[in-house]
Amino acid sequence: MAFISQRNMRGWAKSPSVRFRQIKSGYGGGSVSKKVPLRGKRIDIQIDEDTKSIRLGVDKDGVSCSATGTFSCSLKVFQIVGCERIDLEDGNDGWWYGKY
Repeated sequence: MAFISQRNMRGWAKSPSVRFRQIKSGYGGGSVSKKVPLRGKRIDIQIDEDTKSIRLGVDKDGVSCSATGTFSCSLKVFQIVGCERIDLEDGNDGWWYGKY
């Protein structure tokens, strides 16, 4: 039997993605991977529940995304999309799109 490295088994560091969670205080939060160029910017999160799609993009009135990729958001976002990792694709229009 050959040894298999456990690093990046799920591809977290290799693919652009976002993940949401409920933080200890009861609010919602999230993080984007290094491959998504939204770190350190103010972002908007938009959800289309009919198509189960999400998109993230830069918005001067949006929430702050830290240099490490973490941000706060409504708990409703977490309740809608869940806690699974969502792979994102660059839409070449300033938005990053994914399906949940």
